[in-house]
Amino acid sequence: MGAPRSSSKRSTIAVVAAVAVTIGVGLTVRHLFAARSRASAAHAALALAAARNDRILHVPHMPGSITLDGDTDDPGWTSQPGPGRTGDFEFDNGAPGRPFSEVRLVWGDGFLYLSLYASDENIQTRTHEPDGPLWLDDAFRVVFSQDDVEYAIEVSPEAIITDSIRHGGGKWDYSWSSGAHASKEWDGTLNNDKDMDEEWVIEMAVPFESIGLEGKPGESIGFAVHRCDTPKSDPRICNSWGENDRKGRLVLD
Repeated sequence: MGAPRSSSKRSTIAVVAAVAVTIGVGLTVRHLFAARSRASAAHAALALAAARNDRILHVPHMPGSITLDGDTDDPGWTSQPGPGRTGDFEFDNGAPGRPFSEVRLVWGDGFLYLSLYASDENIQTRTHEPDGPLWLDDAFRVVFSQDDVEYAIEVSPEAIITDSIRHGGGKWDYSWSSGAHASKEWDGTLNNDKDMDEEWVIEMAVPFESIGLEGKPGESIGFAVHRCDTPKSDPRICNSWGENDRKGRLVLD
């Protein structure tokens, strides 16, 4: 009586193992197809961007560590090959944007790192709470786009973040959180028209998962950045990179 029970038990174990293997193979195959599908979509988006003469910015993997403290003297920024750079922003008519703005980018450890530089003679910011109206202050607005989804992250000289998401060109949803972290450094005095300021810098880390990426070489995503400024004696002005006729796109190297 004992032998048959042992044989039955072994048969049951074999069946369970076979089912587990079958499920595992199925999951692996589905994961492979999903990965290939994502890669195919990324290649197609990049090919379309190139065909439209979009701005394609290659972002190096960071060659060292980065500490979010507002400085950009960490090995991740200073070691070779160096960060990807937007160069000068532009006005809507294509003229070089002023005051000077630039974004530098590297990636690693599950994050996209951005250094947002703003030359500024009069640093103005009065929004002190996250998800406040930063569009009224001096601020950068970074927008990532993939398919019909847009992810917007606005950041002020005080490293206050307002982030939102929208689908299919609909209404922006400010309940979404990017999980981005930002630090600041400035040379000047906030909200003081009587002195001459010089510049401000934001160092920011954006989790890849929040913008629909895995953080792998070859991935790409639409990218545009907009900066507005209030000079001492002139009307508020804005300039950008990756907007208007030449859209921007990031590629992870």
